[in-house]
Amino acid sequence: MGVLRKTSKISGAILRRCSTAPLTAPSSSSTSSTDIANSFLQDHIRQMQTDILEKLIPHDSSGNVENLGDLNVTSNLGKMTEYYFMQGGKMLRPTVSLLMASACNSSTNRRILKESQASCQKSPQSSNLSVCKNQYKIGMISEMIHTASLVHDDVIDEANTRRGSASVNAVWGNKMSVLVGDFILARTTQILCSTKNPQVISVMAGIIEDLVLGEFMQMATPPKNTTPNQKMTAYIEKTHRKTASLFANSCRSVAILADETNASLQNLAYDYGRNLGIAFQLVDDLLDIIATENEMGKPTSIDLKLGLATAPVLFATQQFPELAELVARKFKNSGDIEKATEIVANSNGIKMTRKLIAQYSEAAEKAASSLPNRNEATERLIELAISQSDRKF
Repeated sequence: MGVLRKTSKISGAILRRCSTAPLTAPSSSSTSSTDIANSFLQDHIRQMQTDILEKLIPHDSSGNVENLGDLNVTSNLGKMTEYYFMQGGKMLRPTVSLLMASACNSSTNRRILKESQASCQKSPQSSNLSVCKNQYKIGMISEMIHTASLVHDDVIDEANTRRGSASVNAVWGNKMSVLVGDFILARTTQILCSTKNPQVISVMAGIIEDLVLGEFMQMATPPKNTTPNQKMTAYIEKTHRKTASLFANSCRSVAILADETNASLQNLAYDYGRNLGIAFQLVDDLLDIIATENEMGKPTSIDLKLGLATAPVLFATQQFPELAELVARKFKNSGDIEKATEIVANSNGIKMTRKLIAQYSEAAEKAASSLPNRNEATERLIELAISQSDRKF
């Protein structure tokens, strides 16, 4: 029972530590669309963090904490869950899901009865924005899938740190980390099935498939005769599967829940999520090369150390073919990472990556701007898309 009693305490700590850049508190003297959307997000994200944590503590069918003390399962899962969520996070994926859900509800003029709305204390300022319980669940699911993927990624990459602290696998070992990632996915599946919507279940299940296929693509070595354009195409496809698919399919799912028959709305939502997700990852890949550890709050040049050639490197290779040899051997030789970093800095790789980020950001902005009957959530989606080009962390 000790794990359960900690829930409210842990949740409060999470709320204090989570990065809430997109969730800035609204000004008392302003009622802009951004303030209204941020108030809506704060109301729901705060409740969601508590709900996620409670879902990740083992309960039996009666709702009581399972008596697994003999196997030390409850204790370990509780400690590992607490440890990971105490490190905080942007909560960007549920943020996008909630905003898209509200935007799609507005687009279809959907009126959600109070008893069908997501259960959270809403401030008067954002009372006109609402999502249904199943749309709220999509936000939870998106964050839980993301969390599980990070735990598994750290094992695959043999990472020792995550968000400035020792990674779960560094503290508890690879076996326990894989199991806790699997457990998070199991709980996620239960929430997904509770939506009782076969179309949504199928769409969201595709995210897991994409994550696995994307990881295989990242681990694969391309044939020697692969052209630069083919490498860039493969990189974007891998980025879609590992990152953007979660955004895209979560957005499609909340659109389905707004109107199952509106294919146009669902496609706009998907396009927004996919383009925003790719832009987001492109920025991350760029910052990994050009930002300092102090700016990022975590080690940089991680991709090069893992032998990965991201957009800045791929663009630089087109200008400086000698970089291809370093890419082919995955920067394993002494001095390869330093040499690659210098070549990229002296190439047009950074400029071309920024141009590509702008293209995907503009595509996301266009998709959101095309949503009918725009509300404050729609405007916030547009702001998120535009802001990717200037993101510093």
